[in-house]
Amino acid sequence: MLCYNLIIEGSKSFSNEQNSDFCRINDLLEKSEKMARKQPEVTAQTRRNFIDAYWDLYSSDCADKITVRMITDRAGYNRGTFYAYFLDIDDLHQQMEDELLPSEENFEKLKKATVSKNSREIMEIFTQMDRTIGKKLSFLLGPKGSLSFQSKLKSSLKRLILKHLPLDLQEKESVIDYKTDMLCGIFYETVRYWYDQGNRQFTAEEMTTLMLQMIFSGLVES
Repeated sequence: MLCYNLIIEGSKSFSNEQNSDFCRINDLLEKSEKMARKQPEVTAQTRRNFIDAYWDLYSSDCADKITVRMITDRAGYNRGTFYAYFLDIDDLHQQMEDELLPSEENFEKLKKATVSKNSREIMEIFTQMDRTIGKKLSFLLGPKGSLSFQSKLKSSLKRLILKHLPLDLQEKESVIDYKTDMLCGIFYETVRYWYDQGNRQFTAEEMTTLMLQMIFSGLVES
């Protein structure tokens, strides 16, 4: 009977601890949501701090060993705050990668500059990209990079090319697919090669000139 009572009491204690943990996490989530509604600039900075902390770990050869605890310790927050922003580590990683994909706005600028053969504008786009996300692209497109990101980048480029560049949509579907794949390859390989070469064998201006020469070898109608 004594053993039975001890088991029952132990179960109650364990259950109470579980409920306490659940309530504590719930409370943290509610506080984070309230803060997000009241201070959007703080919310954005907190999310950025998590992504930056994750990137520091991911790019230091311990990608397969990263835990939520490691991220929160580096970012300076608790687990409750982490889960207010991300479902899990994979969700954080996907959001980080999505930030690096070309936007509609930037691709529209690139389209206009390319069609008008404005090499200075294209060079400025590449220089701006290098300044803001160059380090991440260099790593993700390099030998230790992410195959999932490389595939995602190609798909994104192909979608934007079909939407924005002046391809003749009256042509056979196979011809359009061929031209789209070729242009996607030019854009992708230009960026990948530029970042894959540690010593940067080409300047932004030289890469711009080379890309324009390849694009206007009959693939895009001006």
